[in-house]
Parts: sequence; structure tokens; C-alpha cells
Amino acid sequence: MIYEIPKEKRGLIAPFYEGRTDTMIASCLQGTMGRAWAVLEEGKAVSALIVVGDFFFPAGKPERELAERMEGCMASGFALAAPESEGWGELLEEIYAGRCERRTRYALQKSRDGFSREKLEEFARSLPEGFSMEAVDEGWFERLKEADWSKDFVSQFLDYGQYARRGGGFLAVREETKEAVSGASSYTVYEGGLEIEVDTREDFRRRGLARACSARLILDCLDRGIFPSWDAANGASLHLAESLGYRFDREYPILYLTKKEQ
Repeated sequence: MIYEIPKEKRGLIAPFYEGRTDTMIASCLQGTMGRAWAVLEEGKAVSALIVVGDFFFPAGKPERELAERMEGCMASGFALAAPESEGWGELLEEIYAGRCERRTRYALQKSRDGFSREKLEEFARSLPEGFSMEAVDEGWFERLKEADWSKDFVSQFLDYGQYARRGGGFLAVREETKEAVSGASSYTVYEGGLEIEVDTREDFRRRGLARACSARLILDCLDRGIFPSWDAANGASLHLAESLGYRFDREYPILYLTKKEQ
């Protein structure tokens, strides 16, 4: 039987995730964000599922009932599943046949050694003419929810209070129209750091806006004594991260699952 695991009892499933460096797993196990379920047999957990935003982390014994539960958790209509074993991958591909695509993501090292403050400050000052940098305040927090391209900057936070205490972000604002068109923000937070979300409205890409905002957020994190974790979804994100001082760790497979059409 499947049981949802409350924050104070997530130590029950922690052994399934030993050795994993995904910060969103840490966010959930620490009780900061996300939800968790387990399949119990004779009072002992044999399978687990962590869900944080659009990221799903199944582990332990592959269980069909738990895999099927994922569909109901797809708030955005899709999920990025990082199975702990090939057995889980095969089960998900079977259940979500025709709605499952294997992709590759790129993990970056969680080390400050590659950051150059001088270079980051230079990037942060490099916004093109006609744009200014603004921190995400309460007004921007509410406005960012309204656009598809920017909603993930704040979507995992209960309210601005939680965001201001634990997260943070910076936006490139078009001065002529006073609209945000690019930014870097905290997708999730965990003890000692945050996971960076970077995006730019499609009609304003390739102008250096995302790099400037990312550099400013990294500097802010370093000043606060927290680590700005970065996990790259594609080669462009990897290239941007490396230009900012991150170092490549490894590539890993992920399953892109989509919800069944009603």
C-alpha cells in the first residue's frame, strides 16, 4: 500500500537516496519543499517517490502502483523523472509508452573553486543598453506567476515571505516597457543553498541577459554564504554554466513523461 510520508518522517525513505547529490532530493528529505510517498511491506519501506515541482525521483523496488501515481502529480502536464535504477526506467517506459522520451541532463560540480568574483561582476554589469537589473521583490513575485516563461522562477514557493527568506532572484527589465524579459531565480531551496532556474522570453534571447542575471544571483548567493547549485537541461545551459565558472561533473539520463490527454 502507498503512504504519503510527512515531513517529520522522511528519514524513513532517506536510505533509498544515499549517495544522490540532487539538491531537490535534499529539499524534500529536509522537509523544505516537495512531497514523498513510500510503499510499505510489513511496516518497512520497499519503494519511494519524491516529487519536487516537475522533478520526480523514484527509488527502491520498482512498483507499478507508485509509477502510476506519478501521473496525478504532474501539475504542469509533464514530469522529469530521474529513476534510481534501470528497473525503474524500464517500468516507466512501459507504463508511459508513447508518452516517454529519454533525454540527457548535465550535472555540474558543487564547488566554489571555479568562480571568479571579478568575472562575475563584469558579467553582471554587462546588460545591453535599454535594460536594467532588478531584484525580485513582492510585486515582481506576483507578476512572474502570470507568464509561462517566468512562472517557474517562483512556482515552488508558498508565498513571497518564504521566497524572501530562503530564495531570491534577479531580472533583466526592459526600460521602455518596464517588463521583465529574462532572469535567474531560485527554483528550489535546501539547507545551505538553492537550485538556480534561468530563462529568457523567446524574443529576447541571445543578448547576454540570462548571463548577467545569473552572475548577479551567483554573487548574491556567495555573499549570503549559500551555494548556487546548477543542473543543466541542455548543451546551451551547460555552456552558460561553464562560462560562469561551474565545472562539468557528469551527464545523466532523465525520462520526460507527459500526462495522458483527456
